[in-house]
Amino acid sequence: MKALLTGANGYIGTQLIPFLLRQGHEVVCLVSDRKRFYQQSGLEGKVTVVTGSLLRPESIASIPPDVDLAYYLVPSMSQDKDLSQLEAYSAHNFVEALSRTSCRQVIYVRGLAQPPSPLTASRQHIEDTLKKGPLPVTALRASIIIGRGSPSFEMIHKLTEKLRFMIAPQWVNTPCQPIALNDVLTYLEGVALKETAYNQTFDICGPDTLTFKQLMQGYACVHHLKRDIVTLPFRFPRLSSYWLHLFTGTRYAQAESFVESLKNNRVCTDNSISKIVPHECLGYEEALIQLFENTAQTT
Repeated sequence: MKALLTGANGYIGTQLIPFLLRQGHEVVCLVSDRKRFYQQSGLEGKVTVVTGSLLRPESIASIPPDVDLAYYLVPSMSQDKDLSQLEAYSAHNFVEALSRTSCRQVIYVRGLAQPPSPLTASRQHIEDTLKKGPLPVTALRASIIIGRGSPSFEMIHKLTEKLRFMIAPQWVNTPCQPIALNDVLTYLEGVALKETAYNQTFDICGPDTLTFKQLMQGYACVHHLKRDIVTLPFRFPRLSSYWLHLFTGTRYAQAESFVESLKNNRVCTDNSISKIVPHECLGYEEALIQLFENTAQTT
């Protein structure tokens, strides 16, 4: 299988590439800067690299014609209408370029929220744009992903590590179904070229339903940290965004999008993915322990 990746420098892309290589697949990465990609990834000689920008259709005309499928992993954190249109334009250019290849499937990952939020609406717009193209699309909707580089997990990590005592807004009581990054990778590879997954949208989640507050408490427990969290019956969206920006170093726009997403439940509504990719996901505590053990081995 020859797979094309966009978003190769993102936290999912950087883990998916070696995962696919270990499974014996050939990987092509679409990046804007070849030299920087090689420096950051250390993958020179192991993958094929194509340089270009999704906003300039002529620059991605050199995508290899023999790719079998494509992963669209370009991150979306936009609630701005103009930026959302640019994201949709990028998705349109991508499928147009793929239509001139032997690609048989596009796989897309986006956030999960019930009911939809403005952020997930933006991602839905990208998904709809991809589906307007001539190729079958498989969309995976993930709740909070547990892994280094995941924006949601980095907030859990930084808040819990830095603050012994928190007065938190109401959104920390929002239910979530966290999923380990390795489980996400398993699903991404598992649906590849499966015709039963074509033109389908699947929820992918771990087995535990926990509030964001419980996610922080679980992190503290695994790390043997004593943390007290008092919840107020108010949301304070703007203040919360500044608070996250201040204590986690997250960009304000990203913090704002995160707070917006936690207005809604982030739990699975169906488990039909199990019929196509039979797989038992790690529980939250198991995912944390595995992550910390892997991190310790690489440092």
